[in-house]
Amino acid sequence: MPPTTGTWGPKRLGMTAVAQLEGDSADRIALRDLVERYAWAVDARDIDAVVDLFCEEGVLLSQLTAGTEETPLERRGHAQLRRALELGLAQYQQTTHVVGGQVVELAGSEAGGTTQCLAHHVYRSDAGDDRLLVMAIRYHDRYRKQDGSWRFAERRLRLEWRDDRPLAGTT
Repeated sequence: MPPTTGTWGPKRLGMTAVAQLEGDSADRIALRDLVERYAWAVDARDIDAVVDLFCEEGVLLSQLTAGTEETPLERRGHAQLRRALELGLAQYQQTTHVVGGQVVELAGSEAGGTTQCLAHHVYRSDAGDDRLLVMAIRYHDRYRKQDGSWRFAERRLRLEWRDDRPLAGTT
């Protein structure tokens, strides 16, 4: 028998809330698919596919480097997004993004959400050795449904922590 007193039990959420979650399931699945496709396309270096996941005037805000905590780097619109992705990915030999938990709040054709990710980046240092940079990233997203498909209206990348080390198994 399922618990009735926990965070997700009917007594906590109420039967109306449970029914609402069930009614929103298609949108929630589509939003999860959106963040998964973003990670896959970045790792595949399919820049056109990444850009197509954003609204035409979509915004990417980056808080991954020192000095961007108060004023993030901003890229607006498909042309700026494309150029930022080209430059950003060029510095890595390979990336692997592992998408973690996602929480979304739906409001008709708009939604907001937070997604966690461990982003792995293989690169060659100035000294010539292969290194692995792992970043824990929390994405704060605003989504918009256009022509029946969910897209990023705004995606904010916030660095939680990073680990930079020699890549194991290389000399």
